[in-house]
Amino acid sequence: MPSRRRSIWAGTLTLTGAAMISRSLGMVYRVLLARFLGAEGLGLYQMLFPLFIALVTLSVAGTPVAISQIVADDRRDPMPWLRAAEFIILAISVPIIAILLLAARPIAMQLYHDSRLGPLLALLTPALLAIAFSAVLRGFFLGRQQMEIPSIAQVVEQVVRVLIIWELLNWSTNHLLSYRLGVATTLISVGEGISLAILALGFYRWRRREAANPRSLRPPSTGYPRTILKLSLPIMFGRLLGSMVGVAEAALIPRQLRRFGLSEVVAVAFFGKLTGMALPLILFPTALTVSLSTNLIPAIAQADARQDRLQVTRLITESLSATAYLTVPVTVIMLLMGTALDDWIFRTRLPPTVFTPLALGAFFLYFDIAFSGILRGLGRTDLPLKNDLIASAVEVAIILVFGSPAGVSAALAAGFFISWWLNAMATERLTGIRLQWTQIWRKPAVATVPLLLAVPLWQHWALIQHFSRSFNLAAGLGLAGGLYLIALRLAGFRWSRLI
Repeated sequence: MPSRRRSIWAGTLTLTGAAMISRSLGMVYRVLLARFLGAEGLGLYQMLFPLFIALVTLSVAGTPVAISQIVADDRRDPMPWLRAAEFIILAISVPIIAILLLAARPIAMQLYHDSRLGPLLALLTPALLAIAFSAVLRGFFLGRQQMEIPSIAQVVEQVVRVLIIWELLNWSTNHLLSYRLGVATTLISVGEGISLAILALGFYRWRRREAANPRSLRPPSTGYPRTILKLSLPIMFGRLLGSMVGVAEAALIPRQLRRFGLSEVVAVAFFGKLTGMALPLILFPTALTVSLSTNLIPAIAQADARQDRLQVTRLITESLSATAYLTVPVTVIMLLMGTALDDWIFRTRLPPTVFTPLALGAFFLYFDIAFSGILRGLGRTDLPLKNDLIASAVEVAIILVFGSPAGVSAALAAGFFISWWLNAMATERLTGIRLQWTQIWRKPAVATVPLLLAVPLWQHWALIQHFSRSFNLAAGLGLAGGLYLIALRLAGFRWSRLI
């Protein structure tokens, strides 16, 4: 395997391993957080989160992708670019923080009609600055294909959050809801501060190594902020518009559920269960697809700059195949056992009419994340934005028309599907590649056939034997995973290729 391909997949595996560990810890954190806050508290927390993501998007200003593309060229001195990126995020973040501190309560009342969210917005301000600086350093390490430091920071951040919420849960759960929400919100800043400290330490060590081993770099140029903004602004606006759609949904969904006949408490609790419990479980496999997408941006950008169409085709095909080998069986397992797993982990008691559409839609989201990275690597950062906006418009329209819990779930699934289809068509049009979906999905789909037969039989037999639910589900997952791997091997699939 050429060194560049080794670097790409080594980086992907590093990020994926860290992301899997982080997602696992994040799932534990979600369980503890749900018990710490309760369904209504988690619903309020989840209503606030899309606005926080929008503010983070503004603060970061798309600089990580720009820095990763610039730093990918080893001949450039990264320091002037990093200083310019830091200047940009400070110029944007400081006014945002000032507005939040001065007008948090009016913003909360205007968006959510709930004054309890006002103080929480003010508590998020330290996290905004920490995330912005962390993003620049992550972009630096990504561009250099050095994934270890960001991976360590990601895992340690989650470990600290889990340990703190575990101690708080054991210490007391009888405080007022607003107090617990404040603690949970403060934990975001704590975790991001720890992550920034680890990234900064890793960068400091890199600078010391570079000082000890000077090398010839491209002479300094001018216009650093202008170059960074040219690369980053389309990404920032795209992500910002996507985040604003999330803000609109966070305000719209509980309101539509109330119009459907649910009380305010039940509507907020359902929103918390949907976005804070069910979706994190269903989206667990995005640990792989996000890692792939992150690594594909600089890799495809370099191959496209060299006009190496063969390498671009290989990267696209291998990334989609890798996604399929994980997400096809995961989707089947979610359809067979998803509601039971979600109820076991989070005690959500969501009906299949709500959970099943999400599981089906998430299947397309897994691939859509990879396509977003491909299109950004090809320099078309505008296309994921446009396609996501179209999908979101359809999603919002369905929510407005069908405001029931099942309608909301179907709307989210429809948005996932439409975005995937539009981004896939855009990739084919730009590259001239005719994606062979039958070949991409065939082997993993065939290997899941034993699961469709064995898992229901196991669940029925375990019910007759009166096994505990924990044993039933754990053994069912083990059986499903083992049968899938055996079926792949019988189909002639090499273990080395899977790794």
